Amino acid sequence: MSFARSLTATLLFISVTCAAAPGWHPYPAHLPQFDYQGDKLKQAWPQLTQATFIAYPSAANLRAEAQRFPALEQYTRQQASQNNAHPALKAALDGNYQPLSEAVAQVWRFHFEGDFQQAYQLGSQLGPAGFIPALYSRLMHTALLEPDKQQRLAVYREVSALSAELLPKAPDHAFALFGLAYAHARELELLGTSEATATGYLSETRDTLEQMQQQYPQRALYPAMLGGLHAGVVERVGSFIGRVTYGSSESAALQAFSQALELESDLPVILNEYAKALIRLDEEEYADQIRQVLQRCAKLPVYSAEEALNRDSCQNRLSASVIAGN
Repeated sequence: MSFARSLTATLLFISVTCAAAPGWHPYPAHLPQFDYQGDKLKQAWPQLTQATFIAYPSAANLRAEAQRFPALEQYTRQQASQNNAHPALKAALDGNYQPLSEAVAQVWRFHFEGDFQQAYQLGSQLGPAGFIPALYSRLMHTALLEPDKQQRLAVYREVSALSAELLPKAPDHAFALFGLAYAHARELELLGTSEATATGYLSETRDTLEQMQQQYPQRALYPAMLGGLHAGVVERVGSFIGRVTYGSSESAALQAFSQALELESDLPVILNEYAKALIRLDEEEYADQIRQVLQRCAKLPVYSAEEALNRDSCQNRLSASVIAGN
């Protein structure tokens, strides 16, 4: 089966079944609620994308992306020509990207407001322009709201497979590359040492994050994810074997987070990942530092559901450490 037919069949399956699929958990009502309706989304966009650096999905930006990735645009047009294609995709066939811009903006609006399932459902109908943020929303929902380990593992594998199918059409699409690296990194965290090694993802993910860090040195998310990857290796095999065998060490993890914090010291996701990495490295040795990081994270202002969930994770870890200390 060709790439186009394979991915089209997958997306059709998703659009039919995701409404009834298990594993979608609502954004907690006790956490801050967000409203990015209308022009509020565009106005808040720089703050909302401080970690990801995603360009606003304006018609001009979508058209520029189509020109940059012609194979991806060709696939978009193939999807738009289907009888059941979303009207926004059909409009793009005639070169009118405004309806697609508005639809993709709605995907992000759902995501930032905490309607992750709706973000996934809508994005899955909008070709690559919507499917890439849809996968991201699915990843964040899974990482931050899904309690079941096996369900998390299944989603990470599903997103990895879909991303791997899509990336040949846009091999240097930074956000799509990060999504695949993120899915692989989270999958590795859930596997035993031998299983994780057998996937072959460790070196691939490390190399991708290092390359992206070099290419985009002002983006804190890449060194933070790299630091977490190094910390996970050290947790399993120790710093010496990790350095010799996998190129990971305690000092490499700490250095990566130092770089991330120099760029962004006030983002809940960076501090949450840093605290988790310190716990993996040595929870007892870094106990004071972990507490300081969590306290700082717990006091940060938040501007989206994703940020609120990261801050809530910090607050829960902090509360658990206080209880354990008592």
